[in-house]
Amino acid sequence: MIRDYLKAAFWAGLDVPGLGRLPLNLLAVLGFAILGFGHPGFWLLGAGLETGYLTLLATHPRFQRAIDARRKFLASSESTTGGQQELVARLAPDAQRRLATLDGKITRALEAARDAHADPFDLASRREAFGRLAWIYLKLLIARHQLQTTQANADAEDLKRRIADLETAAASGEATAALRQSRSATLDLLRQRLQNLERCGQSLQEVESDLQRIEAQVDLAVESAGVADGGGGAATAANLDLASEILGEGLDYGDLGGQVAALDQVYAAPVGRQKA
Repeated sequence: MIRDYLKAAFWAGLDVPGLGRLPLNLLAVLGFAILGFGHPGFWLLGAGLETGYLTLLATHPRFQRAIDARRKFLASSESTTGGQQELVARLAPDAQRRLATLDGKITRALEAARDAHADPFDLASRREAFGRLAWIYLKLLIARHQLQTTQANADAEDLKRRIADLETAAASGEATAALRQSRSATLDLLRQRLQNLERCGQSLQEVESDLQRIEAQVDLAVESAGVADGGGGAATAANLDLASEILGEGLDYGDLGGQVAALDQVYAAPVGRQKA
């Protein structure tokens, strides 16, 4: 583990607009190496400074947390990318475009934070929080797809008409006991279907509200992405985490439920939906 921290510390650098990422430590090592050809004392001085630098940075708790967060993000990305792509492929084109738009905003927010020289730990925290929020967003799109499919397979007006016809027939009393029992059972089933359809409409409104809430949260993060001081990064990550914790309970993912549950374990994201 310490070897990973030392390696990260050695290759540590700074993102410079127009130049990309500069490996400052490596440049310093090369500088002392060149100076050493003029006077060997620079080699000894450089070795001492490099040893002290690597020891100090590699053992710093904040730096270690940043490296651990990045490692966790890369590992989860590799294990979830394929599964997410399969889920996205099941969505309607408009939902796929909506997800792509959100992903684009997240990318811009992270790039802006990097260009503003955000602290590595804050940047890693933002990246992880964005990943969790994007996963919640995808789950909501999947749930919306399932609800829309349910609505498409049922007609509320037709159900109401059939219920009214059966109620009228039952009120007439002109039927055998067996026919009355059959009509009563059918009437119960139709009423349950109508209730489910009405709840489906309510759930669609709630899901759409949550989708818009995430979009607004990401828009805010994009606008504040360049804040590199005053706790901007920590506040952004905390807000994103909070948003992901209050979304998502009781959603039906249909035949995709197994895949969603498996990816949920990777993200360690809350499955439940708690309304604030």
